Amino acid sequence: MNKNLEIINSEINNLNILSKVNNIDEIIKRSSILIKKYPQVQIFYNFLGSSLEKKNQIYDAEVIYTKALEIDSKNIFALVNLGRISRIINDLERSEQLLKQALSLEPENLLVQLNYGELKIDQNNFKEAIYIFEKIYEKNKDFQNVIMRLATVYSIIGEFEKAEKYLSINSKKKPELFAADYRLSNIINYSERKDHQKLILKKIENKKFDKFNKHLLFFAISKSYEDQKDYERAFKYMELANKERNKLVQGNPLRYEEYFLNKNKEIFSNIDIKENINNDFYEKKLIFIVGLPRSGTTLLHQILSSHSGTYGVGESIVLNVFFFKNFMNDIFLKKIKKDNKINIENLKEISLKLGKKYDYYDLNKIKIDKAPSNFFWIGFISTLFPNSKIIHIKRNIKDNCLSIYKNLFGGNRTDWTYDVKNIQKYVKIYREMMDFWKSKINKKIYEINYEDLVKNQEIEIKNLLNFCNLEFEQECLQHHKSKNPIKTVSINQSRHPIYKDSIESNLKYKNFNNLFKDI
Repeated sequence: MNKNLEIINSEINNLNILSKVNNIDEIIKRSSILIKKYPQVQIFYNFLGSSLEKKNQIYDAEVIYTKALEIDSKNIFALVNLGRISRIINDLERSEQLLKQALSLEPENLLVQLNYGELKIDQNNFKEAIYIFEKIYEKNKDFQNVIMRLATVYSIIGEFEKAEKYLSINSKKKPELFAADYRLSNIINYSERKDHQKLILKKIENKKFDKFNKHLLFFAISKSYEDQKDYERAFKYMELANKERNKLVQGNPLRYEEYFLNKNKEIFSNIDIKENINNDFYEKKLIFIVGLPRSGTTLLHQILSSHSGTYGVGESIVLNVFFFKNFMNDIFLKKIKKDNKINIENLKEISLKLGKKYDYYDLNKIKIDKAPSNFFWIGFISTLFPNSKIIHIKRNIKDNCLSIYKNLFGGNRTDWTYDVKNIQKYVKIYREMMDFWKSKINKKIYEINYEDLVKNQEIEIKNLLNFCNLEFEQECLQHHKSKNPIKTVSINQSRHPIYKDSIESNLKYKNFNNLFKDI
């Protein structure tokens, strides 16, 4: 047997052992060395790429998978993972190309199909996503939790009966998968039904589940008691849910937000942000809805995207992905500023590049981006997109904080939402950032109060449309009947007419006001 082959097989075996004990750092160290020594051996790239992903080093993993494909363009593992990473970093066009290539090589590969279905969700092509996931489910009901993906897509498009069917199957088949119960809690009205509430309580009391973090069950049961207007119990489990979820948080969850605030102020403090009339920039109109999470951004998105001339992108990651990658890069920062002025010439390429990403969703209609945290990028939005409209929605701060505290958010960028002090810090950052932008470009920002929108729906919607230079359409008043997809935690609420129960909702929770008395 070839001596090199023996060594390679031995090293692969060692990496498999390290993988089983989850020694990620050692895998990264060894596989990096092995790639230099044996650059043609594909599996070492696979080990390194997947380990870098586990360390959340997405862009480093992207480089490794790209190198793997340069050596072997038919490496399925690299094609799938690079396709998935491209989707995560919002390069949907590249993701489509890579995953289609993988499908052409192995059309029956369920993992490739699954990733292609995930891409279809991000492309807002929900019918195709359902078709793909249903086909996978027919072949293998247990493959990669495809049943949860089906439930997710049906929830997004408002087909709650089908979503509930799949979630109920999963909850019974895999009782330790608490995510199914949490998703069910967002669909079920517990003032009318108590069967699922009883099931959750049994799981909470079941000793065999004590080894799992039960925050999902606590959030679910809290919502059930709120539906039943038992606010004392609802708050008890709300607190438990946040304490349990907060145990999973590592480090300072607001380190980026603090940096973004300070860096924006440093860049724009001595700059007069004027109207950009440069014709070489992206010229189409974009509408940005910003504010705190749970402030009413989804409601505004539903109203505006019900208009025939608009397309609701949802909570786009276009700006956040771009600035997360570049905002801490000194070379980028030097390029955008020159002699205490924004370097317009160097921003043209960025404007067109980001504009193209919005055009990917729809070439002709006005796109609406409702990512709340885009308030960090208002200075850039104003410069990069001269014809953009910026809408800032504000809500009673205690109601807003309660809505943040009682909900579970996805991803580690919202890890701050599970701790009272972190919520207060985020609110402070948000207020300081918005005050700064208003001191710079107040005329560019349209402010609307959630409470005014709820109380004076028709007047406020007409004013809003007028600001966006859109003709009034009756459909904007009937936004809850729209079939537009909803991907946020407002997935069920936004399918109903505007309701006034959410105003001063914090007063129902006596203990909550003690927690947030300093807000």
